Amino acid sequence: MFVPHREPGLVFPSNARYHFQTPEFSFNLEINSLGFRDREFSIRRTAKTRILALGDSFTYGWGVEASQSWPKLVESNLRATGHDVEIANLGKPGGSPRNYADIAEKATPALKPDLLIIVVLQGDDLAQMEQSIQAGDQNQTPANSGAVRRSLRRVTDWLYPNFLALLNESAEPPALSFQWKEDAKSLLAAMTPESKLRFEHLDKEIKQAFMNGDLNPSLVYLAVAKPDYFLQTLDGNSPKVKLLISEMAKQFARIKAVASHNKADVIVISVPYGIYVSPSSFKTRQRLGFSTAPEMLTNDAEDEAIRTASQMAGIPFYDVTRQFRKLSATTDLFFTLDGHFNSAGHKYFADNLTLILQDKIP
Repeated sequence: MFVPHREPGLVFPSNARYHFQTPEFSFNLEINSLGFRDREFSIRRTAKTRILALGDSFTYGWGVEASQSWPKLVESNLRATGHDVEIANLGKPGGSPRNYADIAEKATPALKPDLLIIVVLQGDDLAQMEQSIQAGDQNQTPANSGAVRRSLRRVTDWLYPNFLALLNESAEPPALSFQWKEDAKSLLAAMTPESKLRFEHLDKEIKQAFMNGDLNPSLVYLAVAKPDYFLQTLDGNSPKVKLLISEMAKQFARIKAVASHNKADVIVISVPYGIYVSPSSFKTRQRLGFSTAPEMLTNDAEDEAIRTASQMAGIPFYDVTRQFRKLSATTDLFFTLDGHFNSAGHKYFADNLTLILQDKIP
């Protein structure tokens, strides 16, 4: 996905530094010499226990500083309780389990961890398995293969267009809000008649924020282009969802295989997505144009899909959905429009994951 001007790294081109400014948050991006968002890591471990965190933007820490991301908070929590541990944040915005497996196969032999944590975003990561299935189709012609690669990039390009582009540039970028305003014009012009009709029915505040460049326009574009994006994985008994679960299990199995070869353990934990755990985030997704159903906030369908994939791969699974639903009733754990964990969300996820990990490491 990148044609870097710098040396390729484990996740990103190495030694990139940028600043991101939006109406909701401000944070710095610093990629170390090994190519992931973290402090400098040596190939040789500097702690008794080394852990790799594999995930998407919720692991990367989109919207917060690196020190506020849950991998760094878990590391700090464990050290405070006497554990000699270091955690490498290998999160990749827009990533899916297929990307996590690719990164694991590259990073595990290099970093020699004791434990890999696969952090799976509810709903979204399962939906992305459809593109993974297409990419793994061995009967494709070269022309179709190119189309699949474009399809695999589509959701990522929608949600993080400027982020991915900036990693290929050496110049300091302007604030993202200015780019978002231009992106909004381009995306509006690219909408189908059906999408434009859905856009016109959005509330005025959302449309105005979209046109002003005050929110990621790709969120709105995704909502009006695929309004059922968060509904499509709710029925775990449908043939389509079963196929997606099977594909997710294959990617988990890839990670388990490379971990076992390097004498490391693996666990899977689901990341609570606001639309499934937070009433306020649920309402905001509606305002953005996504279709919803009341049972999204009460059932465990998304976790059960990840649990099933984990069991098929022979990997222990954990979730913290119940805890997030309880606290989300009174506390904002997600950025209102953007939808990622805010600093409170990262801290709460880290505190819960710390309890899980305490019994699994020396």
